[in-house]
Amino acid sequence: MIPGPSPAELHAALDRLRRLVLCETPSYDPAALAAGLALMRAEFAADGLALAPADPGLDAAGAVRAVYDRGGALAGPPVLILGHLDTVHPVGELAGNPWRIEGNRVFGPGILDMKGGIVLALEALRRAGPHLARPVEFLITSDEEIGSPRSRGLIEARAKAAACVLVPEPARDNGGLVVGRHAILRYALAATGRPAHAGRDPGQGVSAIHRLARAIVALESRSRPGASLSVGVIGGGRWVNCVPERASAEMLCVAADEVRRAEITAVIAGETDARLAADLVSERPLWKTGAGDLAIYEVARAVAAELGVAVSAEVSGGGSDGNLTGALGVPTLDGLGPCGAGLHAHDEHLDLASLGPRVAVMANLLVRLGALP
Repeated sequence: MIPGPSPAELHAALDRLRRLVLCETPSYDPAALAAGLALMRAEFAADGLALAPADPGLDAAGAVRAVYDRGGALAGPPVLILGHLDTVHPVGELAGNPWRIEGNRVFGPGILDMKGGIVLALEALRRAGPHLARPVEFLITSDEEIGSPRSRGLIEARAKAAACVLVPEPARDNGGLVVGRHAILRYALAATGRPAHAGRDPGQGVSAIHRLARAIVALESRSRPGASLSVGVIGGGRWVNCVPERASAEMLCVAADEVRRAEITAVIAGETDARLAADLVSERPLWKTGAGDLAIYEVARAVAAELGVAVSAEVSGGGSDGNLTGALGVPTLDGLGPCGAGLHAHDEHLDLASLGPRVAVMANLLVRLGALP
């Protein structure tokens, strides 16, 4: 049994976490993402992982891939560790939520979702490396927070070549691990109207903004447990003295199962008309818990019990790239990252006390997964 690291032994991991957090990487900033991916390559190289050679597909996906195989001594399908470097926080968020340690809480944008998970996985690999029986592959992407439009194909291809997938997304609030996730649907809403002079002839116009606003209220009011609809981006009009001809919004829907997904699509279809269109632009598929997922969880549960760490098997409403691999039927275990709070908020932080024990869980899990067929 590999023991958990002491606080002193985590100093190097915290230094790495600080480097990653101080390199801000919002999903929509290509220059910031390029800097983050370059830093990630350097971190992998420092740990002795072999970086995948430059490849048009890898570059197009905006990803970094690296393998630990003990210099070629390890063979067979790898354990794939799947993470993302991008965050929802814009460059400059550090001014309001700077890197700092306050007691057992470590703060910073993206620290929990999911730079802390990447660091945890690397520290687990460092401790497990001498005991591994199969290779470990890292795939770090840069578009997870926007639905993985560039990297989905690469993720699915690497998952199909792997023995199983581990995802160090944040733990559930109770420390639980994730063995299934709800489907995540992203819609583009577009409303149209008729322009007119807003000061002189407002009655001659038809406001697209008004139509969109009514639709948002109607759609969000139909949310219920397991079937939620939420608008997070909105825009419309170009001139304040014109009745707006066009307005648009982006809506995220979460469906716990196929029945609720059908309910959501029916609600949206019932709201659309000649003046309001709703297009499904991307979807993270429903990840229904399978036997392979539960088999990995049972290994993790046994490891955690030996270490005195409480875990449980949970199904999550939040999406991740684990949706993609789990839906393929590749054995997947998610939520292996640290505990914390403030996801996507201005006070995002991780629980420092959870870092060492969960490093130990993942390190031992990597070793024991080597014995699986």
